[in-house]
Amino acid sequence: MAGQRASDEMAKPLKHVIIGVGAGVLGMHRPALELASVHLVGVSDLSADVGRERAAALGCPFFPDVATMLRETAPDVAVILTPHPFHAALATACLEAGAHVLVEKPMAVHAGEADAMIGAAARAGRLLAVSFQHRFRPEVRAARRLIGAGRLGKLQHVDLTVAWPRTARYFRAATWRGTWAGEGGGVLMNQAPHNLDLLCYLLGAPARVVAWTRTTLHAIETEDTVQAMLEWPEGLLGSVHISTAEAGRPERLELVGTGGTLSPSPGALTFSRCETDFRTFVQESDDPFGAPTFGLERVALEAGAGDHAAVYRNLHAAIVQGAPLVCDGAEGRTSLELANAMTYSSYTRREVTLPLDRSAYAALLQDLTSGAVGALR
Repeated sequence: MAGQRASDEMAKPLKHVIIGVGAGVLGMHRPALELASVHLVGVSDLSADVGRERAAALGCPFFPDVATMLRETAPDVAVILTPHPFHAALATACLEAGAHVLVEKPMAVHAGEADAMIGAAARAGRLLAVSFQHRFRPEVRAARRLIGAGRLGKLQHVDLTVAWPRTARYFRAATWRGTWAGEGGGVLMNQAPHNLDLLCYLLGAPARVVAWTRTTLHAIETEDTVQAMLEWPEGLLGSVHISTAEAGRPERLELVGTGGTLSPSPGALTFSRCETDFRTFVQESDDPFGAPTFGLERVALEAGAGDHAAVYRNLHAAIVQGAPLVCDGAEGRTSLELANAMTYSSYTRREVTLPLDRSAYAALLQDLTSGAVGALR
């Protein structure tokens, strides 16, 4: 009977509102808005002209004021698409109004804001979800299962390299891009969040970070490139390189363990399995220069896609059926804290141990925003 009730309730659409409906990312959310579980009852945006145009296209009312929209529509779910410096205050207001919240990445500018959002959700008894849709990619889910099952043996090294090439026109198109006041960072806050999230989703949070952020090419206040070295509590080591100032290099994520290597890429997963776990091989081999044999193992992938519709379905199941959120506020905070730690390490020129000192980072960010600290070029 309980399962039937949950099924019946899922058939009833949940009332949704969108804050920041003029955002470019709306296009990625549009397919999710067609789900039977979604009833869009209102949208809001600082630009009234754009907001009304989008509202007309979506077939719902436009509200110039968020508080009025929350009061008059009493939504079940508030979707926040504004630039991330506004996320914390808006999410708190929506949670206090009784709505569950789905917030775009990154969930906030710094980990202290994320803490406040998580606390507001707990006090309101509502869910806070972060839109990290890549967690739903079949190859990512399969990689997480293999790691969880111990198929890679003892994890030893991870290498993440990503180029997100951007031009000067990209930064000129929106004056908040590449500024401390508008973004609270550069590539780390805009392009890198999905990559850092997958790193944390697959491996958990690192314990120590040493990083170098640089502005190598673009005429912006913030970093266009980051290089970091990471260490996890169990001794796993890693390197990260992400840049908007480079091109011509494919995204690469490789995990190395004593049981083999694993490389997820869009739509594919390569698992090179070590025939004999290297820990055993080094103890038993008679060859002082020997190496174990590797073989490619086919990994079956689930159906589905890492899209925003998957995020909405998961949130709706969590609201109605009590299913676990794939990325709640605490999970979404992990990669944000890592990004903050990279910035802090670079500007203080020292190793950072996690958890990050919230007040120290907030002070640095304030100095960067005010211009008291210059860029590292």
